[in-house]
Amino acid sequence: MRRAVIAVLLCAVVLAGCKNTPTHRRQTKTTPQKKETKKTQPPPSKPEKKAADTVPDLPKLAEKQERGPLSLGLLTRSKTGIRNVSPGRPAHVRGRLDVPLRRKWTSIVVHHSGTTSGSEESFHRYHKQVNGWRGIGYDFVIGNGHGTGDGVIEVTFRWEKQIHGAHAGVDHYNQHGIGICLVGNFNSGRPTKAQMDSLVELVSYLQEKCHIPTSKILGHRHVKNTDCPGTNFPYFQLLSRLPH
Repeated sequence: MRRAVIAVLLCAVVLAGCKNTPTHRRQTKTTPQKKETKKTQPPPSKPEKKAADTVPDLPKLAEKQERGPLSLGLLTRSKTGIRNVSPGRPAHVRGRLDVPLRRKWTSIVVHHSGTTSGSEESFHRYHKQVNGWRGIGYDFVIGNGHGTGDGVIEVTFRWEKQIHGAHAGVDHYNQHGIGICLVGNFNSGRPTKAQMDSLVELVSYLQEKCHIPTSKILGHRHVKNTDCPGTNFPYFQLLSRLPH
């Protein structure tokens, strides 16, 4: 009897264990992990481009540079140490400058002589005897100290008599262009300070007298195929010093 009871209890225990044990394991679904994506920020906006400044004509641009205080008929000194000049009679003149105008002058043409020395007299003789002209082809000569005084402005018969020149090689500029020759070779050298000061004074005076704008102040090379007034001639410095 006792053995039977024990056997019944053992069977009950076994049955109870079987109920608690699953017949198969449930498959658990694994959800794939989402990849982290970096948030991309929009590129920074580019600054708006400013409209490009318009570039003025070269003579007008040069006019605005190295300008100093001006007073009528007086020489002044700019910050660069270069003298500017207002319209007034040049200081060192040989000949009759103040003559009545009898032609329509529209431009000024600057030359160099291409020689190391010279004067109004020597050029007059050469142009007359060698070229067969009436005489010197220029209206003015500015000396360099070799042949005539450094910075001295010599007035020729062409300006005094208000007749056409023989300096440009182009009829229009001979008829209506005032020819100024600086003694010297500016391919190998440069004008003296006195020459440049006198040139500025003379050009300024002629601009005022003949109503010639700075845009019509030219080197010989601007009207004809030549290197005159030389590769070392400071053309833009000249323009920058004029008051017009």
